[in-house]
Amino acid sequence: MRNGLSALASFAALALGTLLVATPGASAQEPEPKRIALVIGLSSYSRLPAELGIDTARTDAARVASALEQSAGFDQVRLLTDASATLENVQSVLREQVSKEVDYRDLFLFYFVGHGVGGDFGEPRLLFYDTDPDALEATSLTAMDLGAQLQKWIPASRYMVITDAAHEGTLNGLALLGPTGNDWPAIGQKSFILSSAAPRQAVRPGIFAKSFIEGMSGDADSNGDGTVTGSELNGYLVTSVPNATGGVQLPTVQGKYDPNLELAVKRRAAVVAATVAPAVPVPAPVSDIRVDKAKFVFNGGSASRVQCVQASPTACEPSCYVWDVPAGPCKVSMTVDGKELTGEVEVLYRGAYACGVFRDALQCSSPPPP
Repeated sequence: MRNGLSALASFAALALGTLLVATPGASAQEPEPKRIALVIGLSSYSRLPAELGIDTARTDAARVASALEQSAGFDQVRLLTDASATLENVQSVLREQVSKEVDYRDLFLFYFVGHGVGGDFGEPRLLFYDTDPDALEATSLTAMDLGAQLQKWIPASRYMVITDAAHEGTLNGLALLGPTGNDWPAIGQKSFILSSAAPRQAVRPGIFAKSFIEGMSGDADSNGDGTVTGSELNGYLVTSVPNATGGVQLPTVQGKYDPNLELAVKRRAAVVAATVAPAVPVPAPVSDIRVDKAKFVFNGGSASRVQCVQASPTACEPSCYVWDVPAGPCKVSMTVDGKELTGEVEVLYRGAYACGVFRDALQCSSPPPP
């Protein structure tokens, strides 16, 4: 079995890590507004029963983060998963790091995929990696508190809050019902707040993230002007998600939002200006499933490379094997016309792969499972 990876048209894809992207022509006195995001994905919790794990959450978050950088015009995206997404660390990143990078011109996106609780009795909370079921008030955040913290710490003019809470299962007798759109406080007139489902609707794993990625990457741009607005994204999601779930899941937006708010933009002339290290250490997700070998085949380009979890980068000229790695995402890259293009392949098990985010950068074809 093999993955075929071929280069498409020249595109300044983002390199691995957190990046700053500059658009030629921006004035030094009046810099362009930035788009900055914090994406959180929780597949496991240190103090919750193992059966409450959400297998797809970590991968969904990684794919959303990648798509925001590569296809939606975001300048900087931080990704926190599992052990990096403790309550203290999330608050520290917002208060000590993001707050220093965002100014009054900018848009800030907070994206969360994981568990919530309290949506059925008027106090919806988000659960973080170290949330203690016996001390929920001290180890989780209500939608009201997090909304207030965003306004206090992040001096943006525009906010997006997206929650993809499972809405399924129980914890100490409490239904795992996280916040929906109208559970959040108003965060100014220039805000877009949305949940992946209506109240009490169980969420189908991975469906919302896929539609969100597609919509923000340009599929929601119904008038073809190169931007995705609030009304365009909402219109796209309330159609695509129910279509993909047989009508059992309907994204819910906060009633008051600016329909013309620009959420994503296609930057045709973007160039890499600088590369910086991730803001906080993010431990690599490790699966219990190990893959004895995975083969990658590249067509075209040069300096082809693969890096899987717990493995050193491997050169592929034009093919290579990666040996004995946990099932999970593998970063792939190649150079075309002097530019590095990147993408992601999910290794499921021997001979089975799933293509990640490759829009406008690399094309991925994966064989059917054996």
